[in-house]
Amino acid sequence: LKPTVNYPDSFFGHPCRRPVGFTLVEILIAIFIFAVVVTTVFGSFNFVFGNVNNIEAGMNAYEMARDCFSRITADLQVLHVTMQPAFLPPSEMEGKPDPFRITGDITNSEGTDFGRLRFTSRAHLPMGRDKRGGIAEIVYYVELQGDGSHALKRSDRLDFPADDEKSGNDPILCENVTALIFTYINDEGDEADTWDSDSEEFSYATPRAIRIQLQIGTAENTHYFDAMVAPPQYREEIETKR
Repeated sequence: LKPTVNYPDSFFGHPCRRPVGFTLVEILIAIFIFAVVVTTVFGSFNFVFGNVNNIEAGMNAYEMARDCFSRITADLQVLHVTMQPAFLPPSEMEGKPDPFRITGDITNSEGTDFGRLRFTSRAHLPMGRDKRGGIAEIVYYVELQGDGSHALKRSDRLDFPADDEKSGNDPILCENVTALIFTYINDEGDEADTWDSDSEEFSYATPRAIRIQLQIGTAENTHYFDAMVAPPQYREEIETKR
């Protein structure tokens, strides 16, 4: 007798079971999804690496602005002011300006206005072999550079004359400066774009606070910074006889 062999229904292609595998449509769908994922990933990488220069420029701008505001704050925190009754208006000093005055004005360079701030401070930074200390004249101003950009500089002199002459060798605090605005606030909270503590217009007072607005960068990539400093020394308004 021959043994009987029972074959499964799938052996003869019975429709109740199908062979294991992928159809052409499923393969095409998988390839399409894979292509979309790869395109998205590589697009993100291209976006990130394509903006490396902008990211680095932004980091440099923030570091420069941080160092600049730290320096200005440190200078103003040890501001030196002639207090009453030692202070005398220039009219009573034969027109001689107070060497420890605070003045803020606006200069123009290549059609752009920049603020300039002059005061005296005990935050003198010795340079070179001169290790002397004392009260120095500090001037913050913007100067045009050879490449057409503007830089914020800091003048620091112990032997300062009566005028506000600058030295071309003053160190640069910030490069690519596109705006610098000093706003001076009096005891009543009023704001002014300029200041002169030797002037009767400001009642011979010094600012209660100074706001600093700095803009660094280019036309395509600009960064804005803002800070407020309240010097601990403050000379109140002086009433004059008219």
